Amino acid sequence: MAEELNQDPYRIDLMRTLWENTYRGTVFDYKDQYVATIRIVLSIPLDRSEVPENAPEVGPMILVLVEDTIISPLEVVDFETAMSQVVAKRISGPGFRPERILFFYPSPPEGAETNVKTPVN
Repeated sequence: MAEELNQDPYRIDLMRTLWENTYRGTVFDYKDQYVATIRIVLSIPLDRSEVPENAPEVGPMILVLVEDTIISPLEVVDFETAMSQVVAKRISGPGFRPERILFFYPSPPEGAETNVKTPVN
């Protein structure tokens, strides 16, 4: 029972892609049911020697592009809260500790509608 309480609510199967610092993942819940397909992009700041002296300092971060999901809009905050911990634990290492994790979602189909009519010639 104690193991179930300490278990992460989600797990990620990750694979590398053809792009540097980019991974594709499938997210499953604790019952091994599909939850989402994601793309993870590690944003690693340039070395200070490669930027102008007056450039602002920035820290590493992770972008999570949610390409497909079964979660509802009401579950987004809980999903991101739990997934941030799962992603950070999975991706962080001695040379990479993200300061933030940002999530992006596709636009819902109902928000992409337009009522603009194209004139017919």
